[in-house]
Amino acid sequence: MLQQTRAARRVGIVDIGSNSVRLVVYGNRPDTFRPLFNDKTTCQLGADLNRTGRLNPEGCRLAERAFQRFVNIAGLLEVDRFEAYATAAIRDASDGAAFAEYLERQSGRKIDILSGAEEALAGAQGVLAAIPDAAGVVGDLGGGSLELVRVANRRAADSDSFPLGVLRLADTGSRKDLARHVAASLDRTNWLQPSDPPGSLYCIGGSWRAWARLHLTHSRHPLDIVHQYAVPAREAHDFCAMLTRMSPGSLADLTAVSSRRRPHLPAAAEIMLQLIDRVVPERVVFSSAGLREGLMLHSRRRKPGKRDPLLAACTRIGRSGARQRMTPGSLMAWVSALGLGLSPAEERIAKAACRLVDIAGMEHPSYRAEHAFMRAFRLPAVAIEHPERAFLALVLAARYDGRIDQGWTKPAQALTAEDTRGRALSIGLALRLAMTLAPGIAGARLQREADTLALFVHPDFISPEVERRLAALAAALDLAPDLREL
Repeated sequence: MLQQTRAARRVGIVDIGSNSVRLVVYGNRPDTFRPLFNDKTTCQLGADLNRTGRLNPEGCRLAERAFQRFVNIAGLLEVDRFEAYATAAIRDASDGAAFAEYLERQSGRKIDILSGAEEALAGAQGVLAAIPDAAGVVGDLGGGSLELVRVANRRAADSDSFPLGVLRLADTGSRKDLARHVAASLDRTNWLQPSDPPGSLYCIGGSWRAWARLHLTHSRHPLDIVHQYAVPAREAHDFCAMLTRMSPGSLADLTAVSSRRRPHLPAAAEIMLQLIDRVVPERVVFSSAGLREGLMLHSRRRKPGKRDPLLAACTRIGRSGARQRMTPGSLMAWVSALGLGLSPAEERIAKAACRLVDIAGMEHPSYRAEHAFMRAFRLPAVAIEHPERAFLALVLAARYDGRIDQGWTKPAQALTAEDTRGRALSIGLALRLAMTLAPGIAGARLQREADTLALFVHPDFISPEVERRLAALAAALDLAPDLREL
């Protein structure tokens, strides 16, 4: 009898980098990028690479222990597919290949040493999977190298790898020496040019994510989430210029960033500054998905597809706590009937709201609105920018509470314009009315007319609450409510 092969469910990726060794275990839903396990050990394999051309001996000792620990953990987690990759430090060190072979013998696990081109492509694929409409240049700054890739239309094009990792730049010298060294490296490629229309610079890697966390604190941004945090290019340029001038003592005071990352901020800022000068992006956007997510997709023999990862995540999350299962398409028909003139981006978020319409259904009634708002605002999903999170959260606040001016909605209000908040209120009130009618919504419909908002519904489903909620929705649209029996 032929034995049936079980489809791989858990993928474990070990990234042996220049600065750290990390294991991430992903489950069977690759489009969420939510790992089942994520741990790292800081080893700094590439700390002495520029000076000696060899791996840091103490780093090798730490990396050996970390790798064996991760092999054992992957076994305990019953990982179906285990893959280990090494990047710039092992790739470039004279003893790198020998060290990788030693780890393979000790552990019985194969280690693939990525080329600069392979590392660049994997990082770009990770970004494209989490930000499908990414257009511009992806930059992956690690401890031993910088990878750059041009992306557009869900595809990677030009790419290059540079020996500009933050560990390698630690002993470059003065600020002017650092700037000259970065410029000389970037000058050897001819495709780093402005695009028309301007794209974005997408930043991944620990040092640039530390930059983002520092800027979140500095700007008092109302949402502490790095993924798809977007900064106007001019503002990012000025912030980089400030960081490059900071003394070691001043850097030590930046408590928003880990003590290991602070010394590398000036180098990370200098590289970003020079990329902004060359690419002239509209924005600098940070991604929590990158190299490891790209490698995970590769291990599953998958490429970033056309499926919307946000809507897929909202479908799963929305089902988990719902009392009533509603068809998103029927709810979206109610929203469309309002004639709000939604942009494509707003319509997409409205579709997400329809999937999350009963996300707080199992919570205490007194806290459903706040709970739904917070879950949407801090949604563990990708492919959603911060203003879109705010829009979605306000929709759900209105769906449960009939208003969006509560004190706990202030962070979302700060990220949205007044007219956007008006549309969020209307969508939320429409969903509130729809859920009041359920299950009678199947035969009901809304119709916007010149001066009225008509609700056609079977008389069995008419109640004072339905009348009140229709009136609230009509008032938000400056229309008169008109209840008509079917």
